[in-house]
Amino acid sequence: MTKRWMAAAAVVLPAALAACGTQPKTAAVHGTANVAYAGSLQDVNDVRIGPAFQRATGNQYQGQGGGSFGVAQEIASKTIAPNVFESVGYAPIHVLEPKFTTWAVSFAASPLVLAYNPKSPFASQLNAIRTGKEPLKDLFTLMANPEFHLGRTNPNTDPQGQAFYLMVELAQQQYNLPASLPNRVLGALDNPHQIYSETGILSLLQSGGLDASSAFLSEAVQRHLDYIKLPDTLNFANPKDNGVYAKASVKLDNGSVVHGSALTVDITTIGKPAPAAVSFIRYVLSRHGQALMRKGGYDVFGPLVLGRRSAVPSGLTGLLK
Repeated sequence: MTKRWMAAAAVVLPAALAACGTQPKTAAVHGTANVAYAGSLQDVNDVRIGPAFQRATGNQYQGQGGGSFGVAQEIASKTIAPNVFESVGYAPIHVLEPKFTTWAVSFAASPLVLAYNPKSPFASQLNAIRTGKEPLKDLFTLMANPEFHLGRTNPNTDPQGQAFYLMVELAQQQYNLPASLPNRVLGALDNPHQIYSETGILSLLQSGGLDASSAFLSEAVQRHLDYIKLPDTLNFANPKDNGVYAKASVKLDNGSVVHGSALTVDITTIGKPAPAAVSFIRYVLSRHGQALMRKGGYDVFGPLVLGRRSAVPSGLTGLLK
């Protein structure tokens, strides 16, 4: 069965949402927003938005991260019981439908990049590609070098891992590189020499354990990493390029096929919407929350409702036109 990363139908929230009020008004519920999130959101949630949300609303914040699909499976199996799920891509949320949720709000994206260690033996070549002294297509030939230690996340459990795998396939097409290149760069889907957890891979890169790794721009900015930008047709951040992204696909170990689509940050409540959970989402979508997302390296856009609009909690429907 083919999975899509974004729902086909989307309802745009009004521009007034992005500019709503000073601090977002919330009921004096003083509960806890227990947020399960994609590992790439760790810094922006735990360091920026979580503390600011607590100060603004009086509610508490708890966060836990991991690969979006892996987190979704933990929620589905009731291994964890968050009241908010913040995913990269809609497909992990779709895993939870209709039992745990039937809707989400999409509001931001972060381009895919290649982060690298400036002390890598390949640093001079990577620097030349980053600055434009060498063409970007040379990056893929370089990564195919057997001595190049590349890290990526698991496509079976993480949308970033899927996007990176698909990105190499698209690069082969766009730069007319040898058909064998994706396999030479990546090896098997779950290549044990390349696969690391989303929450640990960049620490390994910084410690010198990798020459380069997949990353989102937001992560590279937050960690002050050296990185190489990718064009819109390869970075999986621009919904306008979904037609290009869809030209690549990957078959997962469970037999399902994933076609490329823009990776947006999507958020929903889990189970019966808790007041603190709704309050957290209101804060994330507020002017203040969006400003914190931008500071964290994310591109923020007018929010879209994915899935069933009628299922959006009453505390959020007033924001819909």
